[in-house]
Amino acid sequence: MVSERKILNLLGFFCPIPINETRIALSQSAEGEIIEVICDDHETLRDIPLLCERLGVTLLSVEERSGEFIFLISKSI
Repeated sequence: MVSERKILNLLGFFCPIPINETRIALSQSAEGEIIEVICDDHETLRDIPLLCERLGVTLLSVEERSGEFIFLISKSI
């Protein structure tokens, strides 16, 4: 099992870029890898959880810090 964390900084990008980049990062990740996605687009609060559900990956947490949204996603099958 991989415990490495990949950080995807998508600050300043708006839909659909954060979703597309997150999808690409997940497709290139190994099982067990955790991806930290950092966004400031409010649409990601709805879109990233839906993407995780569709792809069958685990959304570990969502946190807001000073207008930035931090999503921790685990690719576990």
